Amino acid sequence: MSTIKKKIGNYSFVDTAKGQFALHMDWSSSMSQFFNFRAPNWDDDPVSVAGGIRNLLERNNLGPGILDRKIGLLYGQGPALYRLKLENNERTQEWVEDDEIQEWLESWDYRRYVRSCLVEYTHMNGVFNKYVMGRGRRIGRPWVSRLECLHSAECRLVWPENDSRHLEDVTQYLLGDFDSYRSQTFKLFPAFDKWEPTKHAAAVKYHSLRSFGRNMYALSCFFGSVPWLENANDLPEIIRHLNENMIAAAYMVHTPQQYWEDKQAMLRSMHDEWTDDQLAKEMEKLKDQLVNTIADVMAGRENAGKFFTCVDFIDSNGKEQSWKVEPIEMNIDKYIEAQAKISRIADSSTTSGFGLSPALANIIIDGKSDSGSQMLYALKIFYGADTQIAEDIVLEAINDAIRINFPQKKGIFLGFYRKAINKEDNVSAGSRTTNNL
Repeated sequence: MSTIKKKIGNYSFVDTAKGQFALHMDWSSSMSQFFNFRAPNWDDDPVSVAGGIRNLLERNNLGPGILDRKIGLLYGQGPALYRLKLENNERTQEWVEDDEIQEWLESWDYRRYVRSCLVEYTHMNGVFNKYVMGRGRRIGRPWVSRLECLHSAECRLVWPENDSRHLEDVTQYLLGDFDSYRSQTFKLFPAFDKWEPTKHAAAVKYHSLRSFGRNMYALSCFFGSVPWLENANDLPEIIRHLNENMIAAAYMVHTPQQYWEDKQAMLRSMHDEWTDDQLAKEMEKLKDQLVNTIADVMAGRENAGKFFTCVDFIDSNGKEQSWKVEPIEMNIDKYIEAQAKISRIADSSTTSGFGLSPALANIIIDGKSDSGSQMLYALKIFYGADTQIAEDIVLEAINDAIRINFPQKKGIFLGFYRKAINKEDNVSAGSRTTNNL
């Protein structure tokens, strides 16, 4: 008869008469209902899986660090005002200072808001923004007092009244605690219309990168890596479980039958009033104590070099009775090598899903890291190809607010200032990084 001793992710560890086995089942965790192309939930029932993404990443050893690095690369030296210029048939940014716009930005901690938007976008490819209008709206003067970056886990699109299944037709948003579904926390907000900003005192808007084949919510950039993330998260716990239970598979301990018969006879002579059940329970207790004693001696690093002794004897039938401890071939080197290969595949698949080069993610494989030139070229490609769309979406709300509040200052935008990084060969010797540490 076999029993399931422990479950780790999709692995079930089963005790059988032949030992303990690990069985891997198909991916069917709670998140599969969301990350399933055949499931209608994502579009047909407006839901967000930010809570699932959160739980998935919190257990992963690579994801949070890679996304933090990606946020830092996108953020650069921080947000700054600029105008677009055309010079020599090239579009460039002219960084400017504007006291009036800057004073408004500083009045509501815009830098913290921008960082929060980056966190939401890099995880979910979308940002929920709340627009809070100033008192001027009462007299018809449009004025965005401040912006708030909302948590994806607390925001839901309300299904369009016309059943169009299009994001642009969403007219309301539901905000609240969707983990506990406490009704008193839920609030309805109208959708923000940048062409009629004075319509509501407070409104919400979802800014996102459209996902192919999806009408409502955006999919995370690491959508396809979710199964690998699940397996990568389970791997350390699986190895720990196997290591803790290695004694069960590493040795076979034989105890002589006569030993237990003598123990039973001794107990019966000492407690002749005991029933058979009481005697059986006491025998089981003695066997458990012996097993624990042997395990304590043989298992673990702290017990290296210890041993136990026993006395062989001849029973009444003339047969030799002896203790035996037989080692079982474990192939530890193959076991470790197999786990290392699985770990590398999982790490590689996980890393590629986050859309950041390993050279920039600071991933070390087999003790080797990328060279400085590899990092430099990866950074240039990232800045040249992977930043503008993210900047457009993350800063869309704040740039709309600048246009609404300061219509006379057309052409001024907020962007991310990123300092150009040159090769060390192109930098004077005294200014090189190695000489300034």
